[in-house]
Amino acid sequence: MFLLCDSWVISLLAYPVVFAALFYSYLKYRYTFWQRQGCPVPLEPHIIYGHTMDVTKMKAWVGQHYAKIYYDMEGYKFAGFYQFQKPKLMLRDLDIIREVFTKEFATFPNRGIVFDDKLEPLTGNLLTLEDHKWKVLRNKLTPAFTIGKIKNMVELIDGRAQEMVRVLESSAEIGDQVEFKELLARFSTDVISIVAFGFETNSLANPDAEFRAVGRSLFTIRLETIIRNAMNALAPNLIGLFKVRSIKKEHADFFYNVVNETVKYREENNVQRNDFLDLLLKIKMGHNLADDESRAIFNGNENKDDFEFTMDVLVAQCFVWFIGGYETSSITLTFTLFELTQNPEVQARVQEEIDTVLDRHGGKITYEILQEMTYLDMVVSEALRMYPPVPNLTRKTINPYKFADSDFTMAKGLQAVIPVYGIHRDPKYWPEPDSFIPERFTEDEKRNRHQYAYLPFGAGPRLCIGMRFGLMQIKTALARLLSAYDFTLSKSMELPIKMNPKSIPSNPEGGMFLHATKRNR
Repeated sequence: MFLLCDSWVISLLAYPVVFAALFYSYLKYRYTFWQRQGCPVPLEPHIIYGHTMDVTKMKAWVGQHYAKIYYDMEGYKFAGFYQFQKPKLMLRDLDIIREVFTKEFATFPNRGIVFDDKLEPLTGNLLTLEDHKWKVLRNKLTPAFTIGKIKNMVELIDGRAQEMVRVLESSAEIGDQVEFKELLARFSTDVISIVAFGFETNSLANPDAEFRAVGRSLFTIRLETIIRNAMNALAPNLIGLFKVRSIKKEHADFFYNVVNETVKYREENNVQRNDFLDLLLKIKMGHNLADDESRAIFNGNENKDDFEFTMDVLVAQCFVWFIGGYETSSITLTFTLFELTQNPEVQARVQEEIDTVLDRHGGKITYEILQEMTYLDMVVSEALRMYPPVPNLTRKTINPYKFADSDFTMAKGLQAVIPVYGIHRDPKYWPEPDSFIPERFTEDEKRNRHQYAYLPFGAGPRLCIGMRFGLMQIKTALARLLSAYDFTLSKSMELPIKMNPKSIPSNPEGGMFLHATKRNR
């Protein structure tokens, strides 16, 4: 009897052991995907996390982690890796990257970002939309971002930049340190709200403004983010089934209600502000914004207007303008000021240029005046090289693609990753990559360097549509700040700067504390 009992217990215990062994074998088989495709996988994956364990556990910032994978794959033009068990292809060769972004764009038209615009209407925007919907929407929106339209926004941006200078006065007088990442995020929030939506958020005066609180949450990796990424890698259909949101519902509702009420007020009172929201309302009413400067980026039947520009679509575009405009600009401003504190000779030179140009124009800033600040442009470009706000870009195949000079064919539906941060710090393209050298961006240097070694805004038809606006916002803020103040790093800051592993864009962990000192001109 005891023998029978022992046998039953042993049999019972054997089931989980057998199940674990089968599950382990299944995972190991999943990790042979790339080998079965004939693609190199130079790095051994973790049995659970694949090649992204440190990112998943928030021990490493995603830009630096993917850069490490990029460097560890030295010698390969492309190589396979895994996010959990999800296979992805890292592109390392700049000529291949150029093909994917431009010549072969028809095969790689989408980013492959998982979204559900039925569950979350705000996600149905230009960043995430795919195929025909994206093409039609991009054509509708492109005329809203021409130089002519952007020129009209400089005065509004400059007003907020001058307000930021005034906000700094009290701290500068008493020598207090200032957390500039937060200050610059408040500035960018105020800029986007007035330029895009035509209303004041007053974040510079009120750090606890609700718009700023929403912005803080959008770019922080939360538990929901990790769960969503895991589901995306293991079972994407579960995201919709369990309604795992990418945006907190209360924040999404807040944003939707703000834009909806503003639109309703304008329509009922026939209010026109000549801002981004006005342009979207014209599109919603069926107007064509195209002028001599703008043109459709696709021809033929791809331009047929069968994509209804609903209120949900309008709000979604306001949302992507908000997230794309405020965080990327504030990050670039933060790291530019940081590098100027570490390179005082560069700070002095760019201040001299700003002083000269502003004096020549009576202190006024316009789009054309900003173009005269060529060294400032080089400084901003170098900051974007060292600290690209979007550290990795993705493209997803809609058809199989055979790589040139290779037997490997990338199957339909797979995602390619372009490690921008890794490329921007690669000594093959950038000697002394960790040094801040604006002279890398003289016209001669740019001509002699591979165009796709520099990708802060992406490239090809999905190049960031707001690039001109973002650069104008950054340069306007820097021109006003550097004209008024000298900047030094606070002694409370530890060097080297560490990136925040809980942030998706590049962000300094713990903030960026600087001192602003009033200049004697």
